[in-house]
Amino acid sequence: MALVHIRLNGRDYDVACDDGQEDHLRGLAGQVDDRLKTLIRAMGTNPGESMALALIALTMADELLENKKETAKISSEVQRLAALVNDSKNLEQESHMLEIEHAMATTLEEIALRIERIAETIEVS
Repeated sequence: MALVHIRLNGRDYDVACDDGQEDHLRGLAGQVDDRLKTLIRAMGTNPGESMALALIALTMADELLENKKETAKISSEVQRLAALVNDSKNLEQESHMLEIEHAMATTLEEIALRIERIAETIEVS
């Protein structure tokens, strides 16, 4: 476990994280700190650390929920499009099978005609 020093709203914290995740944690802390600064500027006063962090957490939770909803919509659309593509491929396969069946029928008719001609030739001889 690594110990990472972060700063939020001017206060220092030491936070543990998995080895190799230090830069990721610092990046997350930077995002939270930026949001805290933006919130304080927007409010005109510092609402206090607990309230500011609660507001930031609620804002981020709301964004996360909206992202999950959007992800679900996109996933549903991808599944719908995949089904359309699959249906299209099935139609193409059916069309291809019909073409093959038609070609086979034509070939069989030609073979039947040849057999009839051969039979006629044999009968005449």
